[in-house]
Amino acid sequence: MLSKNIAQAIEIVASFSGNRVPVDLMLICKELDIKVIDDKQLDKDGYLICRNGKKIIFVNSLIRNRHRRNFIIAHELGHFLLHRDQLYSCDAISESTTQFVNNALQEKEANAFASELLVPHDELIKHLPIGPIDFSTVFKIAEAFDVSVTHAAMQAVQASNAESEILICYDKQRRKWYATADRYVFSSMVPFQCPVYLPSAEPQMDITGAWNKLYHGTVHQEIFCPYGNQYLVLLSGNRL
Repeated sequence: MLSKNIAQAIEIVASFSGNRVPVDLMLICKELDIKVIDDKQLDKDGYLICRNGKKIIFVNSLIRNRHRRNFIIAHELGHFLLHRDQLYSCDAISESTTQFVNNALQEKEANAFASELLVPHDELIKHLPIGPIDFSTVFKIAEAFDVSVTHAAMQAVQASNAESEILICYDKQRRKWYATADRYVFSSMVPFQCPVYLPSAEPQMDITGAWNKLYHGTVHQEIFCPYGNQYLVLLSGNRL
């Protein structure tokens, strides 16, 4: 559930942008009189400057992925609407980390705003099945909202009707993060080292034994590689 200040910020944007999906970030920036500069190399993912009446979002030109760039702009819009009149230098924007003047709460709020702006919950739930989510559903959500598969998968799993799915991101077999709608899943339960060898694993299969800290019996396992050595593992089954 969104905090009151984030919900109010979303309402401000909706008042002039409507509920279009996918969201038009350039229209929002234009309405807020914010200039976006994305042709300069930076030492961080993005910056927001509000100074002397000027409002500018800088996006690192080295970041080529369009969905990643859009998330950075949405994140900086969150800072503008929630924490304006400061300079924000943001790195690793998809993660809640303290960076320079930003504190962990500010980063978390900006990420939550960006996620809701790009994938509004009320629109997302229209795309969710009654039962467990699979990657075929995630791909459709990513296309509908024009976001990355990773972002679509995270949002879908966290809003799941079944609440039995766990999405785990592994990088070279080591866990980076996980997402689930089940509040009884704790970090100690999710394997830090992936129990299956991801480069040679089947994209879809039913498996037993590998995930028995999380599920009873057979587990439906799906694997997607968004890039490089990073893998998304989507699990569903009978939760412990």
